Amino acid sequence: MSWSSFFVGALMLGAVTNDISAEPMSHIDTSSWKPYRNEAMGFEVKYPNSWHASSAKGTVPENVSLSEPFQTADKPRLSVQLWVQRRMNPKSLSIEQWYANQLQGIKAPPPTTAHTAIGGMPAIRMEVVTTSDIHYSFFIALNKLDILTITIIQPLSEKQLNKTYEALLSSIKLIS
Repeated sequence: MSWSSFFVGALMLGAVTNDISAEPMSHIDTSSWKPYRNEAMGFEVKYPNSWHASSAKGTVPENVSLSEPFQTADKPRLSVQLWVQRRMNPKSLSIEQWYANQLQGIKAPPPTTAHTAIGGMPAIRMEVVTTSDIHYSFFIALNKLDILTITIIQPLSEKQLNKTYEALLSSIKLIS
């Protein structure tokens, strides 16, 4: 699914329109977590030892999924998707300007957004609330042209971003 398809679809599912403040990242100790490094995509991240990483080769956009093993149907499975959209920012805009430009073409209320930082770089955090889930998307200018998007979906019953997700996000480093 393309970013624009997800973005438009998410907005049509019922976006919340108030700005939110960026929250401090979790203080979970990630020193024993497994590292995942992807030179081609330009990032490294740590994830819990019980989780697994998978990447889709030869796909556009390039993507990596990090997820815990399936346990039971009544417990939501934690999962994060990281994907790079090449040449998505042809004007080399800041992430804030790029995101504002993306919103201009959408004829719907803007989603809930906040300015934050990931890997020491400015990022945009977008939240879209549906009838059953909260979709979190983080957008980072990976370089002058490419956008790194991190997508997390969690149950609506969890009002705050899960602490494991926060710890994972705080471990991300951008590499060149």
